[in-house]
Amino acid sequence: MLKFLIFSTFFVAGVHGIFGPDDAQYNETEARMLLNLAAAAYSTDATPCLQRTFSPSETQTLLTTFSVRCDFIGNPCAGYIVVSDALQQITVVFRGTKTNSQLLLEGWTTLKPSADFYGMGLVNTYFRSGHEKTWQYVQEALSNPQYQNYDVYVTGHSLGGALAGLAAPRIVHDGLRQSHQVKVITFGEPRVGNLDFSRTYDQLIPYSFRVTHAIDIVPHLPACVKDLSYTPPAGSDGSMPCDPVSTNGGYHHGLEIWYPGNMTQGSPYMICTGLPRDEDFSCSNAPKVDLDDTTMGVWDHRNYFGVEVPAFGKGGCDPTMTFKGPPTKTGVLSLVSSVFGRKRRAV
Repeated sequence: MLKFLIFSTFFVAGVHGIFGPDDAQYNETEARMLLNLAAAAYSTDATPCLQRTFSPSETQTLLTTFSVRCDFIGNPCAGYIVVSDALQQITVVFRGTKTNSQLLLEGWTTLKPSADFYGMGLVNTYFRSGHEKTWQYVQEALSNPQYQNYDVYVTGHSLGGALAGLAAPRIVHDGLRQSHQVKVITFGEPRVGNLDFSRTYDQLIPYSFRVTHAIDIVPHLPACVKDLSYTPPAGSDGSMPCDPVSTNGGYHHGLEIWYPGNMTQGSPYMICTGLPRDEDFSCSNAPKVDLDDTTMGVWDHRNYFGVEVPAFGKGGCDPTMTFKGPPTKTGVLSLVSSVFGRKRRAV
């Protein structure tokens, strides 16, 4: 749990229980504060969000910012690192997808995890490339003797969640910190690697939560291999759980926290400890995903805890900001048309 918080952890009816050690209990206050930091990564200046999130006594200092070319189009992988000497704490924040073209490039290379990640399992090639290009900034900060005993928090939204999901286990794998010193909370994170990577990640990072909003489309990508032994009940939408033994497709790591409705203060959420492990079929995997109609899925992806994440960060995390409702035109076909200039076909 973050040291700067006054906790009031609560649990609502219908949750599945608590996963992991006693100190790995989900706390919404902590998650909301880290969302502010993830939102700030979309801004050119994280300072306003930091000032609105932390008290002056916590002395959160911007240690470094980074932005590197992530692909052949020139889309960036970016983020920043803050440090608090008062709390002996470092927070690594990765920025999410910046452009529609970047989202498409991620999609083109996320059909199946295929890149080895330091013997921990196979991961997505785009995410692996982004990790390699940003890792030096994380490594330099955590190798500084001045901060050698500081705990580390890693967060991000969307692509930023994927990069957080690779940086965290490597921090432990490379001996920069022990498992109990690394905490991870991400928002709208896609599937980063395969089942082997998931199992290794869970061993290295026991304090890890993936917050998912309703029918956010991104956590369903790339697709997992479905369990063909499962027979959908009569009258259901035909949704099937992920195969808990297949290593061929994408597979989530970390414990999902699913908000099935809105995410305003006090909204119910589910702690997804059901089966398959890390892919609980009673949480966000339960509804069948329709890739031909992703209007709400895209909107849910960009909106967490009542704010439109990129806009909120660019606005300095101003709590008086207001945001529009779901867009009238979105989804896979409209993303393609926005990149290539083609009109959506009438159906």
